[in-house]
Parts: sequence; structure tokens; C-alpha cells
Amino acid sequence: MPPDPLGYAEPLPFQERYYPAGFPLLLRTNSRDILTAAEHGWGEFRPLYETTPIELRVLVRRNGAEPPPAASEGPVYRAQGHLLALVLGAENFALCDLDRGFGFAWLSPGVAQHHLYTGFHFLDGMAYTCLCHRYLTPIHAACVAYHGAGLLLVGDSGAGKSSLAWASARAGLTYVCDDAAWLLRDGVEPTIIGKPQRLRFQPDIFEILPELEALPRLETVPGKRSFEIRTAGVPGLATAARCRPAAIVFLARQVSGPAELESLEPEVAHRRLATAQVTWEPRVWAEQEVSLGRLAGCPAWELRYSSLPGAVVRIRELAETL
Repeated sequence: MPPDPLGYAEPLPFQERYYPAGFPLLLRTNSRDILTAAEHGWGEFRPLYETTPIELRVLVRRNGAEPPPAASEGPVYRAQGHLLALVLGAENFALCDLDRGFGFAWLSPGVAQHHLYTGFHFLDGMAYTCLCHRYLTPIHAACVAYHGAGLLLVGDSGAGKSSLAWASARAGLTYVCDDAAWLLRDGVEPTIIGKPQRLRFQPDIFEILPELEALPRLETVPGKRSFEIRTAGVPGLATAARCRPAAIVFLARQVSGPAELESLEPEVAHRRLATAQVTWEPRVWAEQEVSLGRLAGCPAWELRYSSLPGAVVRIRELAETL
């Protein structure tokens, strides 16, 4: 057997297929910890699209006694062209060929054993960046739907996306996602894809939605000061993994005043959507811009509101007109 300084011959005895955002992904690893991390993040997704699988190989060193990373410390992301690097240090890093949809990572036991950290910072980072490079345009928005017609709720952190998505779903709409939506770029018609399996909230949400205190709560990655609830455990809550975008609502929370909707011109909606995007490789950036232009053709409004019940009434009224 010739020398193997690059680690090509490292055995990868565990292999599983997952479907993040509905797309096939093949994960190969030498560690059950990595499978546990992947199952937590992707185990509830079901297949939606038949595409060439993303392939990720994650290797964990057999030894190492270094402490786990600080809760607030994540890998540094850097990219040029079709190459992506995630670097936490000499012992914890990942590289992805975004064009091929292939990536590998080397992790220390001290990192791999922290499943939520590994899943959020490495597995999700590799998988969703590959998927966005190939198929998707990410949008910082929640989404609810009415008879298959989706309403994107767009806003910065703190605008109330999660609470409004939850309250709208409890008022009879269908929940699609609470903070991160994806727009399918190459579909016959625009399609929004979400993560309807869970909702994430900040701890102070109980002041606004006290009913959440009675629901089981899931831990999230350390340092995020948040918790999740599993939507499957909420009786009567309708969910959907994708929908047709029919309206865009930009959230503008205010200190006081009634909930009001103001219509926006398509070019204003497009500009607001584009402002929130991050830079990608030029070809991908151009494709994402085209998809945002198509999305901006949907009717768009700004929702100014101070109380959640008033905002839900406006969202429900708007949904019934689509």
C-alpha cells in the first residue's frame, strides 16, 4: 500500500442519503457523531427534486483532546470562483467545489461530538451553499400560504417574521418557513421552498405568545439565544414544504398605530429584495438577480404594524384576495 499523506484511503464506513430543502445529498463519514448531526438538521426533510446528489465527505480524526470551540465562534467562510472554504483552524476545516456539488471536511472529535454546532456551522454551511450555487436564491423571509399561494414576509432580524408566521398559521394559513426561504431559480414557475418542520424563537417571545410555553422546546446551536418548536407536535397546524409566491410583504414594526398595508411598485420591491442579498460568484449572482426580478413581479406591500393581532388580520385579508 503506497503512502497516503492526503488521506484518500481513510475509510468512510457510514453512508446515508438526506434531502435538505428537498434535494438529494449523499453523506459519507467515518463517525456516527456526524450522522447524528445530519439527522438532527436534515432528517425531517423529504425528497422534492430529482437532481444529481450533492456529495459531502466528513472525516473525524481518531484522537484529539482539544476543547470544543466557544459557543459564539464559528468557522470563517471564504470563496473565490467555484471554491468555498470554511476554516475554524488547522484541525477543523471544509472545502467545497460548488460547481461539482462536492465537499469534504476534516473535524476534530472535540467539534464533531457537539452535534448542533457541527450541523449548523459545517454541514448546513456546506450543503446549503452548494444548493444555492446550483439551484436556489436565498431570501431572508418567512412564508405562509393560503390555498397554495404564498406570502413572503420580508424583514430584518427583529421585524417579527417568526411570530407573524406562527400567528398567521394559527389563524388558518399554512406555515412554510419562519426566517429563511429559498426561491427555486429554474422552475417552470417561481417556487418558494421552506423548512416547515420547525419554528425558531427568541426567549422573550413568551411575552407576545404565551401559548408557546406549553409546547416542548428543542435546543438550538449554542450562542444563538433561541429555541425551536417542532411543528409536527402542534395540533391543527398546517404546513407545506413549498408554495407558489403570490405576494411580498415587507414588515415595518412600529411602536404604535394600527396595522396598515401600503402597495409598493415592482422596482421598489426588487430593490429591497436585492439589497438583502449577499455576493456570489458572478454567474450565480446573475442567475439569482434574474430570479429576484421574476419574484418582484408579484404584488408587493409594506405592512406597518404595532400589534401582532392587527398584523394577522391584514395578512389574512390579503391572503384571501390572492
